[in-house]
Amino acid sequence: MAIALYNTLTRTVEPLAPLVPGQVGMYVCGLTPYDDCHIGHLMGPTLFDAVARWLRARGLRVRFVNNVTDIDDKIINRAAADGVPWQEIAERYTAQYNDLLARLNVTTITDRPRCTEYIPQMTAYIADLVARGRAYAAADGVYYDVQKQPGYGKLSGRKLDDMLAGARIDRDAQLRHPGDFALWKLAKPGEPSWPSPWGAGRPGWHIECSVMASAILGREFDIHGGGDDLKFPHHENEIAQSEAHGEPYAHVWMHNGLVQYEGTKVGKSDPRMKDAAFKNQFVAKLLIGEHGPATVRYLFLCGHYRRPIDFAPRNLTEKRTALAKLHRLLGGLMTEAGDASLDEIMARPLAAEAAAARAAFVAAMDDDFNTAAAIAQLFTLVRIAGKQGEGAGRETLRALRDLGRIIGLFLAGDEARMGEDQSAAHGDAAVDGVIDLLVQERLQARAAKDFAGADRIRDQLAQLGIAIADKAEGAAWQSPKRSADLLPALMALVLELRQQARANRQFAASDRIRDALGRSGITVKDSKDGATWQVG
Repeated sequence: MAIALYNTLTRTVEPLAPLVPGQVGMYVCGLTPYDDCHIGHLMGPTLFDAVARWLRARGLRVRFVNNVTDIDDKIINRAAADGVPWQEIAERYTAQYNDLLARLNVTTITDRPRCTEYIPQMTAYIADLVARGRAYAAADGVYYDVQKQPGYGKLSGRKLDDMLAGARIDRDAQLRHPGDFALWKLAKPGEPSWPSPWGAGRPGWHIECSVMASAILGREFDIHGGGDDLKFPHHENEIAQSEAHGEPYAHVWMHNGLVQYEGTKVGKSDPRMKDAAFKNQFVAKLLIGEHGPATVRYLFLCGHYRRPIDFAPRNLTEKRTALAKLHRLLGGLMTEAGDASLDEIMARPLAAEAAAARAAFVAAMDDDFNTAAAIAQLFTLVRIAGKQGEGAGRETLRALRDLGRIIGLFLAGDEARMGEDQSAAHGDAAVDGVIDLLVQERLQARAAKDFAGADRIRDQLAQLGIAIADKAEGAAWQSPKRSADLLPALMALVLELRQQARANRQFAASDRIRDALGRSGITVKDSKDGATWQVG
């Protein structure tokens, strides 16, 4: 066995050489929980779950750490906007994250540390950096002195002067260099804080991962993973502060590609994200609800982990169709539980052509975890099985199923679970879409100075337990209950608004409501007796 992987740090493909023979320590940056999970938040853990599965299949013990940054400016700001404790925001979206990962069959994570569990270790780590002359206290906290770090920028290939563009810094702080980054941020009045030698405050973004990784895996460990957007400044700064004690940090750096839509990058600053219908395509719970968790995982694995993944609806539909085809071909084999080991799979007798495809699957996974090439070999096995008789064909399909299961596909009962998840989440997605529509109609009423109409929508939503908060950038809503049980009452409100628009001959408004419902998967049919609706 010789697993080779691309190391971002060295920019080469190199053999995996665990620090401890037979064991691999892997840390993958996780979530800052302040809002509904974007599908990009789940890409990294799912892709690295496939990596961990393959390493285990190859006989290695894997400790897979995926952290949660449960204190951050974004969490504090969201809590203030919603009028709830910051812990409630962090807990709500951490629970959602873990639930969605479970639905995506991410099972290999062994440690899920939270930042707030390691505050004492962080202050001790920072104190050591100050004692070594690598960090200094300023008026608003403690900063790392990037000019003291030899080879700063070696991961991202940036020069020291590039730091200004990407670093999270307070421009008014008394810094020695504009690229110096916060290790400890002194608390402002009313903010959550913890004691430290420099005053009450909270840790900076970068120090958290260094401390949690080293506390669990040791100062040196094998693999550090994360999204391509974390190379700079986050991972660059992790390396700087972690190697200040004179030893290497992570030996291999792996970075997964990011989310695309029809070939273009999608980020929070994308102007298309201002459109609720477009944005909802990337809300993980809605996307998984519409297409099923098995389809989303399959889409993740159909590309090479280092390349972007396109979430255009057409691509998702194609992947769902392809996966359904594989499920149909496997038939009764899908109901068989159990996971055969790779050694058992390779030892089974197969026809020469099928054995060659099986070996090619293994070679693809050994070559930088190339799941795209590996899945191509699964379809080669489909073609081969189609030419074989019943007995040989069944053994070929069994090999296909078991190879797929190694990377998290084709679980027993997968189709049934997909259907249940999809049915329940269709209702949840429809509820979210209708609430979004009502919030937008309220904004339309306010813009038209119909304040009575706007207040009526707000009050009717409040009766259903849905609170609206007006903000500078628009309006946000929150509901403790978001099940499909709300849908009939919400649709009654929407159809009443649409009927009023039609009665007032405001046909553009009526059509706007109908079209928005359609985007949420709700069809409205008009008749002489009134309007009826259905989901799907």
